[in-house]
Amino acid sequence: MKTKMTAKRWTIVAIAICLISLIGTSLVQTSNNKIRIKNMAWESPEGVLLSADLWIPPNATADTPAPAIVTIEGWYNNKEMQDMYNVELSRRGFVILTLDMHGHGNSEAVSSDNLYDGAVGVDAAVQMVATLPYVDKTKIGVTGHSSGGTAANMAVAIDNERDVPLISCVLQQAGDWQDDTGGDHSGDYGSRSVGMIASEYDDFYYGTYDDAGNMLTTPKEFMETDNAKRFLNFNVDPDPGFVAEAAKHYVQSFDGKDSLRVIYRPTCIHPAVTTSGECAGYAVDFFETTLGAPRPLAPSDQIWQWKAFFGALGLLGFFLFVIFFTLSMVDTGYFGTLRAKETVRPAEVTDQAGKLWFWGGIAASVAFSAFSFLFCIRKVYSNTTDFFQQTAPLTIGVWSLMCGVFMIVLMALSYQMYGKKNGMSLKDSGVMISLEALWKTLLLALLVVTVSFGIVFMGTYFFKADFRLWIFAIKAFTADKVWISLHYLPFFLVFYVVHSVSMNCFNYNTIGKEKGNTLILCLANAASSIILVAAQYICFYSTSRQLLGLAEGERIGPIWLISVAFVLFGAALMSRIIYKKTKNPYLAGLISACLVTLINCSNTFTTLSAGAMICTTF
Repeated sequence: MKTKMTAKRWTIVAIAICLISLIGTSLVQTSNNKIRIKNMAWESPEGVLLSADLWIPPNATADTPAPAIVTIEGWYNNKEMQDMYNVELSRRGFVILTLDMHGHGNSEAVSSDNLYDGAVGVDAAVQMVATLPYVDKTKIGVTGHSSGGTAANMAVAIDNERDVPLISCVLQQAGDWQDDTGGDHSGDYGSRSVGMIASEYDDFYYGTYDDAGNMLTTPKEFMETDNAKRFLNFNVDPDPGFVAEAAKHYVQSFDGKDSLRVIYRPTCIHPAVTTSGECAGYAVDFFETTLGAPRPLAPSDQIWQWKAFFGALGLLGFFLFVIFFTLSMVDTGYFGTLRAKETVRPAEVTDQAGKLWFWGGIAASVAFSAFSFLFCIRKVYSNTTDFFQQTAPLTIGVWSLMCGVFMIVLMALSYQMYGKKNGMSLKDSGVMISLEALWKTLLLALLVVTVSFGIVFMGTYFFKADFRLWIFAIKAFTADKVWISLHYLPFFLVFYVVHSVSMNCFNYNTIGKEKGNTLILCLANAASSIILVAAQYICFYSTSRQLLGLAEGERIGPIWLISVAFVLFGAALMSRIIYKKTKNPYLAGLISACLVTLINCSNTFTTLSAGAMICTTF
């Protein structure tokens, strides 16, 4: 006899998947428990609490001090975005200190006036790593992605003021010699070795522009520019016949010590520099050449992909747990009244008017979603207030609110012009529920979110791991992120609750049959994100120019939408699964809104200043 997989059994399976993910991640990042990882927090000389992780390989001792590398995340990210580099460099014997810059991750937020103090915290990280007894203070490197790399440039300028500089070399990941205030640090490197991972399809860097901001040369043409040639020629104008070659080590001697310049040329987009085996190999090549790896391994010898696999597995386990823990609770005595009293079936739609409302509603929603996103990314992006201290959740939140209001209007029209005339009952479909059911819905949603994130916090505490894949992450967070999330929660509540009502009470019908209807609506929910991302990068890879525009928001918008597409598809699927057991559209909507808000607010940049926060280099 086959054993039926109940919600409780699936919940146990989900927990097992999460545990396998955490154990696997821990084993990969510690090289089978050989590397120690410590969570750090300390007060910088500028008076800012900084958060970092310290990776200590077994070869690093007071008797055998090892080279050290400070790794830095990019803007709107956190230190874990450097995991690929941390894994590969630490297993080669380098001590790694991976930093959350000011206002990022678990580091303290500051005002815009103090944001760049101490190179956004990078100088304090360099000073910290130099005090460690098992670090060779003559061999300290810095590498950062995007704004993390430009912050490293600021740290070099500060380092030049020391009697004995600490920074030996710098590797830019999708960055150049500028900083985010527009400062040019090409003349600050001196005798330091400097490398650059400059993608041919970088969303932000390596193009040249006229005074009006029009692009003159694309990132693909970077090696042909005077900027690239001057960089490789140690900040000196080269001879007319100088040819810049990718991945070639250009060497010059300073006081008997060789200094290196190199530009690596992958073909990925800006954020993929943090999750590309090719780029990991370039980092290994650079630091092996400049600092010397205590445990040399070939650049192609990489294991970080297993960490990415286990992180993705954890995401799957997390969302399975959210769904089936919810369904398990609906089977309990107290929450049992939320269970549907009869089998939930799709509404019959056979007439042309019903089909027109279904397909027309989808088309209108997708179009509005796309155009309203472009509006928000151009008008809302980068603006913060004393109340809304994070621009990414504000931008996505306002977009979500606009889409939610549009769906309310669409549902009202649909009900008045079609549903009411064809026997639709707001009570029978679940739009109207009792106060008791509403209270239990709120309570269960809060319980599910709390217990689900409890798994994440336990994983961080016991395994120094969480659930993530590339630019999408579910991580533990500090208490202030809960308060910040409450500011943004209303935006996401409107969208996810209204979407769940629309998908299940108004559009759960026989069009496409059972599974087809669900798939159609899941794809529709993510369609605008998919379309905008595809349009941007098809154009970029075919013409080397961005389709949506050159403003900072227009460049970063499609990057944000990559993870948003998966979230919207998954939220729609979860909504349908829970509705079919409860005939309650609000439960899944509340859970999705809380999860998305916490995920958004714990994985971005926080400022204490109101106003625009746009990099002057864009």
